[in-house]
Parts: sequence; C-alpha cells; structure tokens
Amino acid sequence: MGKIMWDMIERTTTGPIMSEDDFENELFPTVIAELVAKHKIEFDPNEPIMSDPDMADAIFKAGMELLMEVGLYCKDTKRLVKFTESELWEVIRTRRHTVTLGTGREAITLDPRTAGDPRHPFTWFPAGAYNSTDVSRYTELAKMVAQEPTCDGLIGLPLMGVGDKKLVTGTPAQALKVLVEGQAIKEAALWAGRPGFFLGFPMSATTPLDLMHAFESGIYTKDNAVMSVQVLQDLRINYDRFNQAFFAQQAGIEPWMSSSPTLYAYLAGPEQAAVEIIAHTLAMMAFSDGSLTQAMSCSVHGTYQGNDITWTNSAASLAAERNIQVPWISFGSTADPAGALSDDTWIGTAIACITACVSGMEALWICGGSTALECRMAGEVTRAAAPLSAAEGTDLIKRLSKIEKDPSPGLVPMEDLYDFKNFQPKELAMNQYKKMAKIFKEEGLSYPTWE
Repeated sequence: MGKIMWDMIERTTTGPIMSEDDFENELFPTVIAELVAKHKIEFDPNEPIMSDPDMADAIFKAGMELLMEVGLYCKDTKRLVKFTESELWEVIRTRRHTVTLGTGREAITLDPRTAGDPRHPFTWFPAGAYNSTDVSRYTELAKMVAQEPTCDGLIGLPLMGVGDKKLVTGTPAQALKVLVEGQAIKEAALWAGRPGFFLGFPMSATTPLDLMHAFESGIYTKDNAVMSVQVLQDLRINYDRFNQAFFAQQAGIEPWMSSSPTLYAYLAGPEQAAVEIIAHTLAMMAFSDGSLTQAMSCSVHGTYQGNDITWTNSAASLAAERNIQVPWISFGSTADPAGALSDDTWIGTAIACITACVSGMEALWICGGSTALECRMAGEVTRAAAPLSAAEGTDLIKRLSKIEKDPSPGLVPMEDLYDFKNFQPKELAMNQYKKMAKIFKEEGLSYPTWE
C-alpha cells in the first residue's frame, strides 16, 4: 500500500473541519461550476459522443484541480482530505496499464484501446435475476447467460432474499445472501464449462465484513473477483473504504474503483459529471493503489440513456484514455428489468455498447438485460462495433436513436421467453432477437450470426 494512503488517513484527523452541509451545498458545487467555466467545457445536447481531444484534456485538468481544491470529505471526522499536484501525478505515474481477470481459458487481459481498435471491449453479463428470492431460479438464469458465446464474465445480480430468511444488514444473514449469490454464479460458470470465468464482485456486500466473508469463503478469490473500494457520492469517503482497500491489498485482490455521478442532483449537467468522474478516479487510485475503473452516469430521473448520459461516459473515458491510461469500464445496459421485448431497451443497450467501443473503453459490466438473448445481442453489437471510428459510432448512434420503435408490451413472464428444461429461448424471445439483428444489420453493423 502506497504511502499516500497512510497520509490520507492522517489527514482525516488533521484536515480542515467543515460541516457536511457546507461541503455539499457550498464548497463542492461552487468549485466544480467554476472549473467547468474556467476550462470551457461544454456539452452539445445534439451530440451523443464527446470525441474532442482538447476538451478531453480540459476535463482531465478540471478533474485534477477539483480534487486538489475540494479534496475528499471524510464523513467519520467531518474533515477535508486534500492532495497536492505532485501527489496526484505520482499516483498516475505508478498506475498499471493492464489487468488480468479470471483464470485458464477464461482469463482476459484488459489492455488500453482507442476508437477504431478492432479488439472489442469485454462483455460481462448480469447473472441471476432482479428482485428474486428463489435461489433455484436465480441459478438457472445465471446458467442461461453463462452459456452464451459472447459472455466474457459474470456479474451476480443482488438476490432480494434467501428463501424465507429475514435479511438484516450488518448481520450474518446479509453475509449469507452474499455467499449464496456467489455460489450460484460459480455453479453456473462450472455448468457452462467455464470454470475460470471472472465473477465480478460480491454485489450485495454492503460492509467490509460482508466482503471479507465473501473472499474468506473461497467462493470469490483474488483470481476470479475484484473488491469494491469506491468513494461515496460527490467526493465523500468513510473509513470503510480505507478498510476495504487495505484488505484487498493484503489479500492481493484487484480493487474495483467505481464512479457513478447522478446528473441534475448536485451536478448541473454532463460537463460536471465528467469532471467529477476524473476526480473520483484519481482519489480512488490514491488510497487503493488500483487501476481498474468503472465509470457510469445516470440521471436523477432514474434513466441510463440519452445524449447527456452517453456524452458524460464517453467524455470521461477519453479524458482517462489520454491522460491516465488505465482499464476503463462502463455500464452496458439501460437497467430496465422489464425490457425483454422492448425495442427501446434493446436499442438503448446497443447505444451503450457502441459508446464503449468508440470511447476507448475496455469492458462493459451488466452488459445486456434481463434475458440471455439481450446479453447475447449486447456482446454481438460490441464485437461488431469495435472497429468503428468515433465519427462512425456517433453517426450510428444518431441513426439508431431515430428509429421508430414498437410500443413495449411491458413485463413478460420469463417462462414465456425461455424453456427452463433445456435452457433455450422460446419463439417469442427469438423473434425479438431476430428483429433487432435485422435492424442493426440494416444500419451497417455486421456479425456472423446475423447473416
């Protein structure tokens, strides 16, 4: 663990005292607004992708200055943890540029890529089910995505319960849920003949103790999983993050750094969100020694699609690609569990995949949707769109956004979509897949299975 983490811990006891209300409503919004104006960072609502290298560099500079001027707010001590410019450059200088996840035939190495790189971003599919307490059905759905050819790894979705057990956060019941999720997705990987799959991270772990239980069990290991160390929203931190980062370092586990700014809450728009992602990333690198970064934005209205979202994600990715060069990941779906037959959901997911390809990203997590066919399509779109230039990807996204979409039929029972005896899609689901493949092919994408 680098010296800066220990300096940061000390600064949580010696840094300037400030109320969280003043940090939240005065310091942070004032400084970030000033920096966006100073560096002339402007979002064009007509453009889904930010591909201007000069603006990307401006976003990086503004993010670094934001972290230096504001620092991290420690919720445990009500103090600011500040950084010097030389410290942040040292953090960048010592980053690893590649990360390997998984083992054996399923091992994948994330190397820096740029727009036009024929190497596709890896696609990690959501395993299990949303809002489920049925562990057997959860495992069956995990098996369905694990067998998909374009699956590069699994991300276990949160179980809502384990049978009739009451889940109480901070107790062994919560730890049990984490272990049951992990065992289910590991079983799915084995069933699919892919024992070395990357299994993401313990999704339902909410405390350092939950995470430690997960890795101590042997279900999650330093070879098949990563450990969450992300900062709290809008440059806040607590001692749990330091404890998680220290445990990861001691166990040789790759830290999972994650930034998920919410547009139109404390952030005025995409410009501020992109700048905050860079500040978040530099801060997490400082205390975790990590390199693997996940960055995604969403709207306060609960949406994960639209030009403001894709612009933020592409802008932050390009800024990092040019100035930090670490493995960069984003969200690969629209987070709509009822969208199995929704054209809007399929197209929104495709746009997220194309954004990753032309913005220099190395992977997508929760890539796809609530069914294995949505995941298959997301993986195929990502592979088909990998060689596109930023201009070509932008044009394609604009065309897809204008396509007339059929009304969504709403939530459809999974039994109507999949045969759970042979783990294959039924005609209703296949018709939707074929319809969307035809649309994407007509718009210029090409993938062998669409011929």
